[in-house]
Amino acid sequence: MRPLAEAAGFKEGVHKWNEAERAQLRAELDAAYFRLYGLDREEVDYVLDQFQGVVKEDAAHGGAGPTRRAILEAFDALGER
Repeated sequence: MRPLAEAAGFKEGVHKWNEAERAQLRAELDAAYFRLYGLDREEVDYVLDQFQGVVKEDAAHGGAGPTRRAILEAFDALGER
């Protein structure tokens, strides 16, 4: 990727993978899509319950796991509909 970044003129080089940043961006996108579809917070919580990965993560954390919390916080930050 470095030659491509240099050829494209990126001064900083190749973007470093940051898992925490990526997770936050995914949560914000999910929240935005939920808002665009007109869902309320209770409906978002229900949708998240349909994903086994989220449910397993919640169980491992003894409540809302980091994915659910990040999505709901981003959803709340976008304001009420």
